[in-house]
Amino acid sequence: MVAELLRLRLQTIANTVRHEPRRLLVTVVSVLLVLGASFAVSALAGSLRDDSLSDVRALVVGAGALVVVAYSVLPFARVRPPWSDPRRLAVLGVPEGSAAVGLALGGAVGLPVLALVAVAPGYVRSWGEGQGIASLAVLAVVLAGATAYLASLVAATINSVVLTTRRARQFLVAGGVVVAVLLVPLVIDLVRATLPGGRTSGVVADVLAWTPFGAALALPGHAAVGETGRVVADLVVAVVTLVALWLAWRALVARAFVDQPEPDVADDAAGLGWFEFVRASPTGAVAGRSLTYWMRDARYRMSLVIIPILPLLVVPLGIAGISWHWLALVPVPLMCLILGFLPHNDVAYDSTALWLHVAAGTRGLADRVGRLAPPLLIGVPLVVLGSLVATWLFGDRGALLPEIGVSAGLLLSGLGLSSIVSAAMPYAAVRPHDDPFQQPQAHGSASVTAQVTMIGGAVLATSPSLWFAGRYLLQGQEGADTWSFVTGLAAGVVVLVVGVAIGSRTFTRRAPELLAFTLRS
Repeated sequence: MVAELLRLRLQTIANTVRHEPRRLLVTVVSVLLVLGASFAVSALAGSLRDDSLSDVRALVVGAGALVVVAYSVLPFARVRPPWSDPRRLAVLGVPEGSAAVGLALGGAVGLPVLALVAVAPGYVRSWGEGQGIASLAVLAVVLAGATAYLASLVAATINSVVLTTRRARQFLVAGGVVVAVLLVPLVIDLVRATLPGGRTSGVVADVLAWTPFGAALALPGHAAVGETGRVVADLVVAVVTLVALWLAWRALVARAFVDQPEPDVADDAAGLGWFEFVRASPTGAVAGRSLTYWMRDARYRMSLVIIPILPLLVVPLGIAGISWHWLALVPVPLMCLILGFLPHNDVAYDSTALWLHVAAGTRGLADRVGRLAPPLLIGVPLVVLGSLVATWLFGDRGALLPEIGVSAGLLLSGLGLSSIVSAAMPYAAVRPHDDPFQQPQAHGSASVTAQVTMIGGAVLATSPSLWFAGRYLLQGQEGADTWSFVTGLAAGVVVLVVGVAIGSRTFTRRAPELLAFTLRS
């Protein structure tokens, strides 16, 4: 049975590209890109063999542990069940043990495991040429790779077999956003500590080495400095983690074979979801629906996933020679700008659901204000907490007010302009239940005009705050930090209020046209 499942896996891969030249081209390009990126990372890791042990541990252990975390978290973003879904074999009478082994081995045939195999030699080379250390590095990379794969297997199966209710998926999305936000400071600190010219503290690597994500990867480093106790502890944690993951996988297969529950309708109907937390008013109804969409709709979820990844965009600038000290202030305003940008085409995202607003005679003000609930609930904590983290990384508490002013200005002015643009200049968007990565072809220049208006207008409205922030940070002008805070917050509030007012009138006036647009696109 195990051999048969492996054969079926290979046959499935072959069938996906055999009769479709376009699919074959996409597959070949994907394989080449993944292998190219993996070999580049492997070469980068291998080039550290002559660096200090602390540098090697900071990069290899820290970055490797984050890769394991990614393999554990990203499967929850899948919409379709994975190939290894055990429910496929539940009606065939296959023994549970054979099914678990066969599905695990068959699922390993794919790009994710291929990427791990390509990166592994670089990890081994990074620890040097000592025979004992090299042997431990081989053992460590095997344990870490197996952990990453089994974690992805368990996560994907939990996502498809266990998390079948809407409420469970709502909590899952919320938890994913929290995890991503928590990882942002770790990523920034890791990059600053390990790239040339940065401070190598090793704190991130030390913390991750105590977790199941980094214990195996830290094993050669502890052996190199003679910490026998830590080597044993790392080995125990790594083995226990693998055993726990395998037992979890077996339990999930057993559950899928004997219990295949449909989505629990009673559980979903027991409460009103986000509508329980909003007022019983038109504005509250729109806010509740918007919050539900942002948590459940794959199009909004994919956009939210991008926000915590944005800080990584500063990495090439740091490699190019820009000081990490200054780059620490960039991610939070950038995330706020994108968050304010997200609702700029939400009317098109509604598709035929906009009929509810028009048929109910919803006033434009209620529609515009209600749609601001999700980005404000995310954006306000992001501005405050993100600015505190950025200021801490920058090393000067005086940068807190300018950071908050610029970030708040970009967020609020972006939301104000979104209120206008989504009602005045909607353009074709991904339809509900379609692949969020397949963007439709927009007609004319509507999409470009809307996006340029949004981003350019938000930056222009925040330019006074940016100017005062530059005066304070670059020239140390007294009082400029306060003016940056005041002008940023004031400009954001003014643009938000004016934008909501204009957007409300535009929505009320163009409601029939907007409904016709959503029915066509």
